[in-house]
Amino acid sequence: MILKKRFSFRLFSHFCVKLNTMNRHDIENLLNNAYSKEEYTVLFLKAEKEQDFFNDVWEMSEEMPDNKAWRFLWILDHATEKKNTFIFPILRKLYKKVIATKNESYIRQGLKLILRCPVEEDFITELLDRCIEWMNNPKAKISSQVLGLEFFYKVCELYPEMSPELTAYIDDILERSPSAGYRIRLNQIRQVLKNEKGPL
Repeated sequence: MILKKRFSFRLFSHFCVKLNTMNRHDIENLLNNAYSKEEYTVLFLKAEKEQDFFNDVWEMSEEMPDNKAWRFLWILDHATEKKNTFIFPILRKLYKKVIATKNESYIRQGLKLILRCPVEEDFITELLDRCIEWMNNPKAKISSQVLGLEFFYKVCELYPEMSPELTAYIDDILERSPSAGYRIRLNQIRQVLKNEKGPL
């Protein structure tokens, strides 16, 4: 066990040094082919600490089809778990991408980033339409359903007068026997809206 930990630390340290000498093409190849825990951990930490690297990862994602780009957003997701400031410069572009895409992996990662920030009012109508579509689509992935619900709830925090509309959607979805995980979150949000106790 001790030897294994020493080896992992040595590999981790070597990878950190190597990453600092890579050009953009090298980093793109790495992001497309990273598989080990050590490799991903270094990528997460670098994107968390260095906004230039964070922006490079985002720009590379923009150049790729969504079925590949979502893996780059996954790096950004991990990098912004503790703070969201790096997201703000790309937020409007991110809204546009999430609104336009049909790739559910991209929807999942993009919405997770969007939900970490205050709502961009210029995009509420378009994204809310998509979120209602995902919420009500029984064939959508649970992540798309739940994250669509979370965005609608976030909009209701901004505009409480929309709460009755969300409650009506929730009641309708609950009548259609949604999955267990989705049902739990639907009921949680419904209870908060009913009691008007504020955000969860």
